[in-house]
Amino acid sequence: MIRISVPATSANCSVGFDTMGLALDWRGMFLFEQADSLRITGCPEAYAGEDNLIWKAYLTGCEAGGFSPDPLHIHIESDIPFARGLGSSATCIVAGLAAAWEVHGQPAPRHEILALAAGMEGHPDNVAPAIFGNLCTTVMDRDQAVMCATDMSLWHALAIVPENEVSTAEARKVLPATVSLKEAALQAGRAALFVQGLERGDQQLVCAACQDVLHEPWRKALIPQYSRLKDACEANAVPLWISGSGSTMLAISRDRSQLESMQAWVRKEMGLDSRLTNPDREGLQIFHE
Repeated sequence: MIRISVPATSANCSVGFDTMGLALDWRGMFLFEQADSLRITGCPEAYAGEDNLIWKAYLTGCEAGGFSPDPLHIHIESDIPFARGLGSSATCIVAGLAAAWEVHGQPAPRHEILALAAGMEGHPDNVAPAIFGNLCTTVMDRDQAVMCATDMSLWHALAIVPENEVSTAEARKVLPATVSLKEAALQAGRAALFVQGLERGDQQLVCAACQDVLHEPWRKALIPQYSRLKDACEANAVPLWISGSGSTMLAISRDRSQLESMQAWVRKEMGLDSRLTNPDREGLQIFHE
């Protein structure tokens, strides 16, 4: 049996639209073993067939690696919520791709998996941290992934998870087709400051830079709780962003107790579920049993 563990991720990271993603130590576990026919357990029956994303990623990996795909029993153990902006699809894609090599007795090639996963996902911001951990900034250049990871060991995180789902397709529809040169320059500057602030552990700088102009001004309308949370966080110099397409919002702080107080507040005042977590530094993990 092969056990593959993949972290949840928070994509876009405010000013890193489609390029930045943060791994969280909130993990999905995927078990693979050879079988006489395809069998998928641990998910709703509607997703337990050949159109399952894990199985499709496995087939993609087999094709890339030159392997003949074997029937598998795939068992899923994950409480990462679906359609909440926490990279649930990225965990499935990364696990399935990695399994293609591991099932056939070869170590999973992380950088090749990144390129394949970005192709399946459509952009690399979720899949890169799912593979490599920490905060990853990634761009695709002629189908090649160019990536740099930023150590996040100084930070803690709070994932605030509303009940309503937001589909990626729905969130894409509300975005503008073009942006001005002024907005592009402003976003580029803030993105550079954002990463510098994270590396230095400068929470004030990160909070000041955490002001997106590309997607959050439009997507916040899909998340009724966003504006109140953003105002409360800015008043306390806590960086907050829409995680992926939403509806989850992610707050980070150097001080875990600050996030514990925030967690209590959002539960009492807004009735929202949340989860204290830390940035994950390991990324994709594979165990043979």
